[in-house]
Amino acid sequence: MIDMKAARGALIEESRELLDAMDAALLELEQGGRSSEHINAVFRAAHTIKGSAGLFGLDLIVGFTHVMESLLVRVRNGEIPLDPDLLSLLFDCGAYIRSLIDSLADNDDPTDPDPVQRAGLLAGLHACLGDAPALADKSGDAEAVTGGVNRWRVHLDFYADALRDGMDPLSFIQYLGRLGEILSVRTDSSQLPALADLDPERSYLRFEVELESAASRDEIAATFEFVMDGSDIRIEQLPAQTEIPLPVAGEVHLADIDRAPVVERRLGGRQTLVKVEARKLDELIDTVGELVIAAASGRMFVSKKQFDSVHEVMSEIEKLVEQIRNKSLNLRMTPIGDVFQRFPRIVRDVAKDLGKKIDLQISGADAELDKAMIEKLADPLLHIVRNAIDHGIEPVDQRLAVGKAAEGKLRLHAYQDSGNIVIEVSDDGRGLNQTRIRAKAVEQGLIAPDAVLDDQAVFALIFHPGFSTAEKVSDLSGRGVGMDVVRRNIEQLRGEIEIESDPGQGSIFRIRLPLTLAIIDCFQVAVGSANFAIPLELVVECIDLEDELDDYSIVNLRGEPLPYITLSEIFGIAPLPSATRCMVVVQSGRRRAGILVDRLVGELQAVIKPLGYLLQGVRGLGGATILGDGKVALILDVPALLDLTSQQEAGKVRQAERGGENVSISIQ
Repeated sequence: MIDMKAARGALIEESRELLDAMDAALLELEQGGRSSEHINAVFRAAHTIKGSAGLFGLDLIVGFTHVMESLLVRVRNGEIPLDPDLLSLLFDCGAYIRSLIDSLADNDDPTDPDPVQRAGLLAGLHACLGDAPALADKSGDAEAVTGGVNRWRVHLDFYADALRDGMDPLSFIQYLGRLGEILSVRTDSSQLPALADLDPERSYLRFEVELESAASRDEIAATFEFVMDGSDIRIEQLPAQTEIPLPVAGEVHLADIDRAPVVERRLGGRQTLVKVEARKLDELIDTVGELVIAAASGRMFVSKKQFDSVHEVMSEIEKLVEQIRNKSLNLRMTPIGDVFQRFPRIVRDVAKDLGKKIDLQISGADAELDKAMIEKLADPLLHIVRNAIDHGIEPVDQRLAVGKAAEGKLRLHAYQDSGNIVIEVSDDGRGLNQTRIRAKAVEQGLIAPDAVLDDQAVFALIFHPGFSTAEKVSDLSGRGVGMDVVRRNIEQLRGEIEIESDPGQGSIFRIRLPLTLAIIDCFQVAVGSANFAIPLELVVECIDLEDELDDYSIVNLRGEPLPYITLSEIFGIAPLPSATRCMVVVQSGRRRAGILVDRLVGELQAVIKPLGYLLQGVRGLGGATILGDGKVALILDVPALLDLTSQQEAGKVRQAERGGENVSISIQ
């Protein structure tokens, strides 16, 4: 039987992609004028969503998209002009359909998220069509009212390559059921070849469907628009008194047909579908085949007691396992453009609401990131982009007054850097006002009036909950919420965020994230009896220390001051009674520090596991992994530890300045 939950998951995923494509096409129409290609793209998106929703009886979606589709047909035929008002209406219709899809994702039985908005949009659509609203929305009834119920016979002979092109005849027949009542479906298998000559990807069956519906001939024909070319499709109206034949051999009942289950995966308790390139799967399968061969060789050498050869085979197996690991992780990777493509529409709407002109530039959209991270990255980016438009980029008159172009520049840029992916959101606006930020922080008691802070420390104040320098509270910002959520979400992804800003020139918000949350290369260290793992891409070097360290947590590393922290002190672990200690120098972004440990162990591949309830929220820990001997190693959250070194460095340097003491030892 059909796995309805998995099938609905596929519908939701596909519909969101179609809505993104619709937004992109509408933006092109708004910026470049009328284009048959882009009008067809909008129509195809609406038509496909309607057809897919019809298969599940989602009348709220079907009823609305049917009216929208009717309007788009007339726009495509040149009967209705595509003016700015109609484009705005279509943008709003797309947003409403998206809210219906979101409601479907949250509930088994979707509810109307905004009946008032629905009524207003339908009224606007019918005003463009010149229809009476009473004939419009039949959200509880999928039939199109045309003045009476008729009986139809639909002859379907799909073109030979329909299956190969992804056109499932059953889906088209099922959609006819949304236009009325299917009385019977009969199949003609006379074209079937002998079994030895049968091509499973070729369409051989012909169908004859008896339908009772109030839809017109054109509305029935529109169901098969995507397969018209090359197919023989005939629609015949039957006399009102025609008797419906009894089922005969070869007749098919739709309820009896099972569909292949859709493979699903769950992320965070929510069903998510991941698209994978066939090439990646082929490469993974080939490597697994090599692993099977290597394992068979190993068993043969063991049975013959040729243990020298076993060592060689084990080395080959380890190499293949690493390749499988990398290729398996690559299956989860998806272009960050999947997130970026949402922002042209968002920027357009926000800029229009604020009366600003914004030129959005996107680059690096082909950089890949873990699918799970892509999903959690959308909200932080949305907050940053909206703040850049609202707070950062000035209104047109202010920009002209200071000699800037009327159109503000907003850029989304992604690139890889040292095993991480970096996402930059930059604008050419007014920049962050450090004076106002400091004043607000003092007012809220976050810092002392005489506190000495560098630029990064001042900018970091905006991430405190409830912090806002906005003079007015708007629908977009000013309530002191959002930026604290941004930092919290980024930290949950084991990332960090930093800010650059020049007064009057603009700001850059730079997000640095690991490529994946699943498996990472680490460097293992030990403190007392505890094991820790440090992400390998953050490790700069390791140093053996023989001298005693002072109390100021700063060393001189080849002429440069280096703050450090002692893990045994941070986590309350008794260190080993040894004169020799080790320091791991780490760097995240522009910040560098040392981590003092008892012993260096070596590299390992860490399968990241979530922390247990007792350790959740402990600053400095980002996860755990299981070692080869079954013990647990805690994975260090290096950005959080670097925050601690910044605090220690500031406090102890001030103490040393007051006492005039030498605060560092020298490491060559």
